Amino acid sequence: MKKYLPWMAVVILFMTLMYAQHGHREDQQELQDCYRVLLPEAKDFEPLDDGIAAARDASGSILAYVGVKSATGYGGPMLVGIAVHADGTMGTPVIFTHRETQAYLDKIEQQGFFKQFETLRADDALVPGFDIDGISGATLSSHAIALAVNEAAHAIATQAMNLTPRKAELPWRIGVGEISIAALFALGLIASTVKKLARFRLLLLGGSIVILGFWLNRSFSLAHALAACMGFFPDITRNLIWYIVVAGAVLPTIILGKNLYCTFICPFCGLQEMTHKISHVNLSVGPLMKIARVLRGLFLFIALFIGFLSLNPSYASYEPFGTIFGLNGENCNWYLLFFMLAASFFFHRFWCHVFCPAGALLDFIAARRRDAAKLCRRSVPCQVKPCKTQKESVSETASIPTISSSKNDIRTTHACCSKSPCVKKLKITKSQLLFILFYIAGLICIIWIVHNNISIQ
Repeated sequence: MKKYLPWMAVVILFMTLMYAQHGHREDQQELQDCYRVLLPEAKDFEPLDDGIAAARDASGSILAYVGVKSATGYGGPMLVGIAVHADGTMGTPVIFTHRETQAYLDKIEQQGFFKQFETLRADDALVPGFDIDGISGATLSSHAIALAVNEAAHAIATQAMNLTPRKAELPWRIGVGEISIAALFALGLIASTVKKLARFRLLLLGGSIVILGFWLNRSFSLAHALAACMGFFPDITRNLIWYIVVAGAVLPTIILGKNLYCTFICPFCGLQEMTHKISHVNLSVGPLMKIARVLRGLFLFIALFIGFLSLNPSYASYEPFGTIFGLNGENCNWYLLFFMLAASFFFHRFWCHVFCPAGALLDFIAARRRDAAKLCRRSVPCQVKPCKTQKESVSETASIPTISSSKNDIRTTHACCSKSPCVKKLKITKSQLLFILFYIAGLICIIWIVHNNISIQ
């Protein structure tokens, strides 16, 4: 039964995703509600096309035009609306629904991203990097907002105002960042396959902290996997890094059956290795670590279930990567980061082994890949030595002496019965107690973060 549990979990998650996608529909009433938020003084909204309408006053005159369109951000689709006045100028964009981390949207608003649309017209290009400035550290989210406004405003300009929007032909964005990340993943793959180069692992992780962490803040997270499973793919010409990170983390795991990302590339793993080098401490906790790793798989299932059911990758996102590398987050995010780094001084890669959902997912994929390889090897006929029949195997197993085992059992029983009552006392060491305290603190922070993600959005 145990070996079928992972596949049962996959089936349940797949059915959850199908159910959520089937039940998620945007109707005309929802659009009308969005239109009223954009232009509350309008009396009526006359639909012109999918997602655009003419706003009329009580006398039937056109006040303005409104449009609501969707674009894919970091966490998934964002529903964004825009009002276009009769002279072609635009109002401030409004986000109706989103699946982004709220801290990124707060950063976009604080840096004045929305105000720049008030100086533009519906027939302008409305393209980030051309006539719109993106927001560093929230690139995907700001680009998604601009893309949704672009689609809505251009639809209004062409269909309602007989204007020809300006086109901005931008080449693929392949710069120093994209090349650096591609090189980082390539070096990680080489170091994992060539044993002589494995000793440079810490140096590679140091480079990842700088490049993938503090410079670009593009660590692989569970939100990447959730967005890909839901079909939320950003524009590859403007977001090539997203595809490099996802492919670099997942493809080697599928092909080789090894989780190379967590060992050689992950910048947060690099930070934990640094704390371990500083402390030179790795306390033993006995069976607690094994139990924690099993629970990590359970947390992964719960996170995927929440993400699929809500069709929102950011709901189940609780990794501390954005907090440390983007210096962004709520109080609960900073508390989780503090506890995880503090724990890594005493327990080697505490976050990786105990809580990390991205690492648990990659480990799961690697394990299923190895299972498939074993199954293929078993299906190949034995060429060297004839395989033993079932009867032979049973007889050989039965012929194994069991005397030593029974003696050990007797010895154990005597040792146990030497004192009364005949029950072994459960002893918790100081290391195990410290491990449990860090574990409880981290678990409380994770529940707090997920609760905030759901309640805010």
